Amino acid sequence: MDEPYLSLVVPAYNEERRIGRTLDQAAAYLGARKFTWEILVVDDGSTDRTREIVEKAGRRTPGIRVLPVAHGGKGWAVRQGMLAARGRLRFMADADLAMPIDQLDGFLARAEEGYDVMIASREAPGARRFGEPQLRHLMGRVFNWVVRIMAVRGFQDTQCGFKCFTADAADDLFRVVSIDGFGFDVELLYAAKKRGLAVVEVPIEWHYQPRSKVRPFRDSVLALTDILRIRRRSLAGRYDP
Repeated sequence: MDEPYLSLVVPAYNEERRIGRTLDQAAAYLGARKFTWEILVVDDGSTDRTREIVEKAGRRTPGIRVLPVAHGGKGWAVRQGMLAARGRLRFMADADLAMPIDQLDGFLARAEEGYDVMIASREAPGARRFGEPQLRHLMGRVFNWVVRIMAVRGFQDTQCGFKCFTADAADDLFRVVSIDGFGFDVELLYAAKKRGLAVVEVPIEWHYQPRSKVRPFRDSVLALTDILRIRRRSLAGRYDP
C-alpha cells in the first residue's frame, strides 16, 4: 500500500502489557472504515516483548507494522514514525489509548475542513476527563499557563498525546523539530504557528491510565527547560518558514 489515507503512529517503550490490546482495538475500528490505513508502532528500544507482540499482530492483521529504533525518548520515536509513515493523514496515539479510538472521527472531520494540524484537547468545550487525580490535573493547568506565557498562546491543552497532521504538515514539522523529551509537544505547536499552519483543538473523551509513564512534576520541570531551548532556537530562526 503506497499511500493509505490514514497512518496511526504509536510510540512504544516497554509496552508489552497493553500494546496488544491497543492494536486489537485500533485495528477493529479502522477495519470497519471505508478508507485505507496502516498502524505503525515505533518501538523505542524496548527491552521487553513489545516488538515481538507487534510483529505477531502484523502477521495476523495486514496493515500493522513495527519500526524499531534506538531508545531516544517519546519525541524522538514520534518523529521517526511520522517521517516513516505513508498516510495522507498521520495520527499520533499514545500506546495506552487513553482516548477511545472512536474519538478519531472528530479529527478526520476537522481535516476535511482544511486544517493542517489537529490536536486533542482535554480542556476545550465538550471535552470530558475520567479518573484523573486532582493534583495531576492542577499541575497540568499550571504548566499550560506557563506554556501560554512563554511559548504558545491560544491552546488550552498542548500535552495530550493524540495529534493529527496532514502529510505535508508532518513532513514539514518533523524535519524542523528536534526535542526528544516531554517538551516536544510544545515545540511542535510553536513551529506550526511560526510556519503559518492551521491548527485546531479537538475536544475529546479522555480516561486516566494508572500505569501512565507521565511523571507530572519531573516531566514539567524538564519541559520548562525545553521551552527555554525553543525560545533560543526561535531567536536563531530555527522555526521560520
